[in-house]
Amino acid sequence: MPEGDSVYRQCKMLREALKGQVLESSDLRVPTLATTDLSGRTVVDVVPRGKHILIRLSAAPNAAELKAGAEPLTLHSHLMMDGTWRVFERAGTSRDRGERAASASSGTSPAVRGRRGRQPYRRYASVRSRAEARTPLSADVSIGQGSHTIRAILRTATVDAIGFDVKDVRLVPTRLEDQELVGYLGPDILGPDWDVDEALRRLRAQPDRAIGTALMDQRNLAGIGNVYRVEVLFMTRTNPWAPVGSIPDAKLTEIVKLAHKLLNLNRDRPLRSTVGHPATGRPLFWAYGHYDQPCRRCGTRLKRGEIDDAAPSITEPRDPSAVQHVRQIAWCPRCQGADS
Repeated sequence: MPEGDSVYRQCKMLREALKGQVLESSDLRVPTLATTDLSGRTVVDVVPRGKHILIRLSAAPNAAELKAGAEPLTLHSHLMMDGTWRVFERAGTSRDRGERAASASSGTSPAVRGRRGRQPYRRYASVRSRAEARTPLSADVSIGQGSHTIRAILRTATVDAIGFDVKDVRLVPTRLEDQELVGYLGPDILGPDWDVDEALRRLRAQPDRAIGTALMDQRNLAGIGNVYRVEVLFMTRTNPWAPVGSIPDAKLTEIVKLAHKLLNLNRDRPLRSTVGHPATGRPLFWAYGHYDQPCRRCGTRLKRGEIDDAAPSITEPRDPSAVQHVRQIAWCPRCQGADS
């Protein structure tokens, strides 16, 4: 599942492409919004909130003539496991025509002109891969995301912003964002409301809960996913199943502050790194994904563990009938042992 830094980059991409632009048309491919028309509205802002994407729109241009739906609206989406927003420059725009004319006048080869013709897509590069960002929009988009996965299209005079496989697509009055969309979330690690003391207070309110599950609860602090959960707990030598109440205040503070530091360091990077220097070629982690490999700190082989993010406490047994959210984590039995 994309984490707070991925969502931050998606919103930055969408903001650069859409903010201040008027929508020429919209296509929301979810049953409850299938007939919705957002044309004429201006994109006011694109804001990340934890793992949620909020596209804020102005009031309808003919608001005085409408009985409902005229006020400013927010289009909400969540990436979940496979969702992504991508931006495509529309063919025939003045910029596109200018680049093609410049390429032709330079006398370059067709192959070179073809590569240059794809350059506009790089400006709004997807957070998933450069190759995907350069893929032209067609009847069947490659990289595993065909046109049948499109859930939302926002079209301006120059670009198409397309949400592939995004979930929980909703449209609510902007004034009701907190009430209906994100008001339940804890402090946003990458947001202007970040409050380390409030995050600590919320974590301590559930002393019997495993720290590994408490960190993933977006009601405590918003933005952490499995990658940062594994890395932060490894780096602070914390057992993932240790009850929150058993962790000294100084260490709990260290955990929260480190999570804040790592997400901020990576929010503008195309590849994540938690090892102290930017990654090149592939993400760099201390423990995440390194099952059965030697611990980079002590040499002990990292173990693969399962943790249920829905478990209410460390002592209560799983309810077989309850919905479970079991995820795989890597941890060092020596560095992160119960007595570490």
